[in-house]
Amino acid sequence: MEGQQLSSGAVVRILYVEDDPANKALVHKLLVNAGYQVLEASDGIEGINMAQAEHPDLILMDMNMPGLDGYEATTRIKAIADLASIPVIAITANAIDGDRERSLVAGCDGYISKPIDVGTFVATVTSYVSGKQEVLEDSAKNGYLKEYNRRLVEKLELKVRELMDMNAQLEKRVEVKIKELESAQDQLLQSEKMASIGQLAAGVAHEINNPVGYINSNIGTLKRYVEDLFRMLSAYEGVEPSLPQQQRDPVVALKKEIDLNFLKEDIAQLVNESIEGVTRVRQIVQDLKDFSHVDEAEWQWANLHRGIDSTLNIVNNELKYKADVVKEYGDLPDVECIASQLNQVFMNMLVNAAHAIESRGTITVRTGKQGDDWVWAKIMDTGNGIPPDKIKRIFEPFFTTKPVGKGTGLGLSLSYSIVQKHHGRIEVESEAGKGTTFTVWLPVTQAEAKAGR
Repeated sequence: MEGQQLSSGAVVRILYVEDDPANKALVHKLLVNAGYQVLEASDGIEGINMAQAEHPDLILMDMNMPGLDGYEATTRIKAIADLASIPVIAITANAIDGDRERSLVAGCDGYISKPIDVGTFVATVTSYVSGKQEVLEDSAKNGYLKEYNRRLVEKLELKVRELMDMNAQLEKRVEVKIKELESAQDQLLQSEKMASIGQLAAGVAHEINNPVGYINSNIGTLKRYVEDLFRMLSAYEGVEPSLPQQQRDPVVALKKEIDLNFLKEDIAQLVNESIEGVTRVRQIVQDLKDFSHVDEAEWQWANLHRGIDSTLNIVNNELKYKADVVKEYGDLPDVECIASQLNQVFMNMLVNAAHAIESRGTITVRTGKQGDDWVWAKIMDTGNGIPPDKIKRIFEPFFTTKPVGKGTGLGLSLSYSIVQKHHGRIEVESEAGKGTTFTVWLPVTQAEAKAGR
């Protein structure tokens, strides 16, 4: 296929900055098939460096990436004199109010939404390249930005008024709320809350499992049909040499036109990728059920490793950009517990461990037992650690070492109460700059734990 060319005759080169392998593969395939030369980068820093080295004709920028996101990367590109004239088109899944304006503030010249529309994506990119869909001029940008700023001012004024009202109310209620704190803490652990989570998980699992089930069945049947068709094609190809040349030439021409060998390979790959995708969806649903333990709000015997594994999968999006997870499981017996509540404890500690790591580190999950009556689970991180003057307060309700707006201060308090309810204990060790270790101790049976108290 001839390459897409500029008026000068040069092949159009497009730089695609994207961290998601699936999106990267899809866009690469679409653009290459359309005749474009595609350059790729996996994060903002790499995208800036490649733009400086290659000077592409167009940049497609994913806005949401770990580390340096697309907004900051675009701002830096537009600040470089040699790159400022290169159009940057934002590609993002965010549909929140103001996201288009935010991309324009960063310096983007256009906007394409995710998920990628395979039917229109290449045409949209081509329109940007050809100039039929012009990049936004400064006047248009200014119009967007003025409207964006106006709305921001309105929201800020509203928030200021709300905060002033809330502050007045809080000043009157602080004394009462301090007295009610212990009661509120108990209410947060009401079984109704966990039941609601279980019902939500059950509903989601039920609604997803039904369509996934018949999609999986249909794809399996489709795979068999395709294999049968390929066998039939092979049989036809076997007799093709014996056909008279007058009949054989059109068949050979058609095979070349549709690139039959490529179609056979690509169809098989597409079917296998679809089967893999459905399998991942089913696993996610199963992890959600295992995490919430639907219909298991009472004391039951549970496998802690299964609960930890499902929790790790549920919070994977919080962990994957921050840490490598190492599992060192010992030989544990089943434990008498309310599994969904213990999973909530593990979730709080894993998320806290990820937040404590600034760049990239390691989270180790280790388990073991002491005699026949006790089991333990350690969650260790290589994060910033907890200052000695704050470590004694971390289980207090509403106390947090995170910046304002980043934490409620209830996660560890709730975890402490849940473990107490299980007649266990939580131990914490921390060293500034080296990391923190939380150890959860649990009795194997609740009867023996209660008898021993």
